[in-house]
Amino acid sequence: MNAVHKEVLLHGLEHTQGIIDGIIEELDLEAYAFDIRLILVEAITNAYYHGNLSDCTKPIYIRYLLRDELLKLQVEDSGEGGRDLVIPQNISSDELLDDGGRGLYLISCFSDSVEMIRNTMYISKNVCPS
Repeated sequence: MNAVHKEVLLHGLEHTQGIIDGIIEELDLEAYAFDIRLILVEAITNAYYHGNLSDCTKPIYIRYLLRDELLKLQVEDSGEGGRDLVIPQNISSDELLDDGGRGLYLISCFSDSVEMIRNTMYISKNVCPS
């Protein structure tokens, strides 16, 4: 299988859904659409609000690589990086209903690995393309 490796640039959140749907369609991963949408919406939202401080002029870079059965995603904000970001492996039932804080937990639940290095979130998910 040939690898697909691309980058998309996003400013603000207005076109997030269209970009995500385009990635899913291009990679023929409709069977994983819910997981990929959730992962990317949460990662992009985190990048916009926390990395770019809600500044629509700052870009968010979305990189994706599909090789064989491994999907690798990168979401990079234009912030300073270096912020202490702990990706929770569990969350209390009280925190699950909070307005903020559960996005990183959800990303970790729907991916096989997630790591934040400086201002880039690295996410991997095993998939079986159609």
